[in-house]
Order: sequence, then C-alpha cells, then structure tokens
Amino acid sequence: MTFRRSAFALLCATALAVGILPTSPAQAVEATTDEIVWLPCGQIECGKISTPVRKGLATSGTVSISLYRRKATSGSSPRTLLLLPDREYGSDARTLTEKAVLTFGTVITQFNVISVAPRGAVDAVMPVGSETEIGTLDMVNDLEAVRSALHVKKVSVLGWGSGATTATALIMQNPSIVQTAVLDSPIDPSSSMVKQAQQHITATALGVETAMRWCASHLSCPMNANVAKELDLLKTNIRLARVDPAITYVAVARAAIRTIVAGNAQELFAAITTANNKDSQPLLALIGSAPTAVNAYGRCADVSRTDAKRIAKAHAAVKPHKFTIGSEAALYALCAEIVESARPLGSIKPAAPATSARVLVNIARGDQVTAPSVARTMAKKMNWTYTSVYANRHLVVGFDNATTVAAMTFLAQ
Repeated sequence: MTFRRSAFALLCATALAVGILPTSPAQAVEATTDEIVWLPCGQIECGKISTPVRKGLATSGTVSISLYRRKATSGSSPRTLLLLPDREYGSDARTLTEKAVLTFGTVITQFNVISVAPRGAVDAVMPVGSETEIGTLDMVNDLEAVRSALHVKKVSVLGWGSGATTATALIMQNPSIVQTAVLDSPIDPSSSMVKQAQQHITATALGVETAMRWCASHLSCPMNANVAKELDLLKTNIRLARVDPAITYVAVARAAIRTIVAGNAQELFAAITTANNKDSQPLLALIGSAPTAVNAYGRCADVSRTDAKRIAKAHAAVKPHKFTIGSEAALYALCAEIVESARPLGSIKPAAPATSARVLVNIARGDQVTAPSVARTMAKKMNWTYTSVYANRHLVVGFDNATTVAAMTFLAQ
C-alpha cells in the first residue's frame, strides 16, 4: 500500500511539473516528441514550452506556454496545423483541440493539430513584473519557438482575432515557414493602428444599427414594435434612477459586447425590455465588471502610448446611435497607466515573398469588432484570398458551417 501511494505521488508531481494532472495513473505515460514532453490529458495530449519574455534578452526570464495536441488519424503524410485562439472571443486553446473534429469536421484528422495558448491567458501566465509583455510580435516569437521545438520546416495556421493577427505578422515577416493559413478577422499589423481604429468605430456603429434593424424585423425580439422608443425609455429610466444604479450607458455597451458580438442581439434586447419593466437583474448579469488595467494589457502591448491616447480620444468622441458596443475608449485610456510597449504594431514591412503566400482571410460583413474594410484592404495589398461572410458577428470559422468547410478545404489542399 505504501509503495502504491508513493508511486502515485511521484506520478502526480511529474504531471504537475508540466502543468498537467492525468485523469488516472494508467494514463501517465510520457510521450516525448523532440523538445516537448507530451502527457495524456483526457482525449488529447498536453505539453508546455518555455520561451523568453523578450527574445534576445536573457535577463528577461521565461514564460511557459501551454500546448494542446491531437495527432492525425488519417492521411499518409500529416502536416502540422497550429490553432491560435483569440484573446477575448471564441474558444480557448484547449477547447479548440478537444472539440476539433466536432467543430471543424473530419478533414482536420489529416493534421497533427496543436493549439497554442496566447500570452497572458490562464494557461500561459506571465511572470510577475512582465504581465504587459503580451504583444503580437512577442507571440510571433513564441510560434517560431514552437515550430523549432517540433523540428518541422513549415506549419499551417488557423487563427482567430488576435491569434489571426499574430499569424499575419508571422507570415509578413517569415513567410517561408508557413505552408498555408486561414486568418479569421485579423487586423493589419503593417498599417497605422490609429487609422484602423477609425474604421473599427464605423463598423461598431453599423453593428448597432444592424442589430436594431434586426429587432424591428423579427417578432421574436421583445421590443419589435418600436426599438428606438424602448431604447429611449431605457435612457430615461437611467436618468431618473428607475433602474439599478449599476446600469449606465457605459454598462449597456459592455452588455452589448457580450451579446451582439456573438450574434445574439435578442438576449440584449430582452434584458433591456425586462429592465424597463422594473427588473434589472437580467441586464445586470450581462453587464459584468468595468474594465481594469489588466483587461487593457493586450491592446496597450500593440500600440504606442501616443497612439493609445489618440485611439481613446477617437472612441470617446463618438456620439452613439442609442448605444455603442464595447469599452474601447476606457481600455485605451488605461494605456497611460501601463508601461509603454516596446514593440507596437503598425510599422511592419512585409517581406516580398509574403505577397505570394497561400493565405485565406475571412471576416463577417457585419463584424462589430474588426472592420471588414481593414481585413479586405490588407488582403488586397498582400494579394491574399479574401472572403466575406454574410453574418452579423465577430469570428466566423467554427461558427458558420459553410465558412468552416471552405476554410478546412483551403488548409487541406
């Protein structure tokens, strides 16, 4: 009995050393591939890789990046496919791998799939004192470290939002290591972040108007009879303190980012209707907490302090049509309190071969977070394939069936 307990304790200690606890002792069989130790965790394998907080600076320390792998089960010569989740929207890295076949179809079984957690996520926590070192260009270095550790010359990439932007920067700077890529709703790391912000503001305003038109044309929307009147009533109720004090114009914008952006405008309008009928709880549940400096780290890591101030001012100057979506003005304003980024985006000069890279850029026509015009202009500039999707949401691969099938076909060809 004592021996069995000691052996199990040693097993658990080994698993914890790489951040993974197997579900049973029988599963704890190490599978080392090159420089990464993979351990079974459920139906997939988990591992970690340590990369410098700042590449080329030995004194900067290291960050441990979690990786999640599902081996190919079909095809004779499987390629490596890196999945790069968005920092805020959609599935996390582990979920992407665990539900890969269900989400992307059987085509994905032709790849050795590896999800890479983004810096700052719960499974890629930054060392104390370097919490703000989570910029796009830092994560590009992480991807190159992963590829090097796997000892593969080329990787395919599927990225969403901030993950897609990371993949974009990688391709622009080092196209020779990317075989094929699908980028879902990226921004352009090679052009002015301030100019792009103006386009994002326009897309957000259009997103509000589109959501209102949807409500007005669907009987399932509780304020279908007169959307504008119900929204004006909410403003009146806020002004006269007839709703919970936590419900403000700014708070409603936070509720919008949690509903409309995911293609679920009805949930927001239902909560507003309920609040107007003297029950604030459903709307309060959607509002969440006000953003803090921690929430701003990702944005501030990709812009200079001067540009952050200009972006915050541009968002704050907007006079919303009834309401707006998100907390961009507050988030970028917080950059003044954060260590200024040493590697902002906007000045990347794409390598010449990047214009011939095999890349598909996807985005919803009604994206309320990333302006479709930004993705479209970048794809045209880089001579990449561009496809817009008739949808009103942020992120489309894995959410729209036809788009997902097309994306996987593109990757597999």
